[in-house]
Amino acid sequence: MGCTKVLFNALTSKLARSPFRDRKLVIEPAGEVKMSEVLADFIEPYRDWADTEEAYQKLLTLAILAWNASFLPTEEQQAMIDKVIDGGLPAATEELKNGLKQIVQMLMARKQAYFSAYRRNIIDYELTDTGKGYRLFVASTL
Repeated sequence: MGCTKVLFNALTSKLARSPFRDRKLVIEPAGEVKMSEVLADFIEPYRDWADTEEAYQKLLTLAILAWNASFLPTEEQQAMIDKVIDGGLPAATEELKNGLKQIVQMLMARKQAYFSAYRRNIIDYELTDTGKGYRLFVASTL
């Protein structure tokens, strides 16, 4: 089985466990905008915050959380954000968790203001350091 097939199967499994399990997974569908480009545009104003690969990965994680939470009904959004941040950082201080939640809220407002036409959920991403920058690969729903 090829590497792409293994990755696709892993992502399909991840999608099945997500709130968006009824959606179809696609990787760079023909005729569609690349979600890697959309995500890069989405985080561009905050890109300077990420001066290392680890910081860039954290920014992407918060951006994807905000992006996907924006598709949920308003009353479910905060619960998803709380679950991900509180569950993913159990030892973090409340101050740090609240700061991250504020960043997610800011990103959600940006999604609604400038990217509302894009209706695809982001399932996962892969970031590769090319030596001259980063290459971002995004798997999303259709």
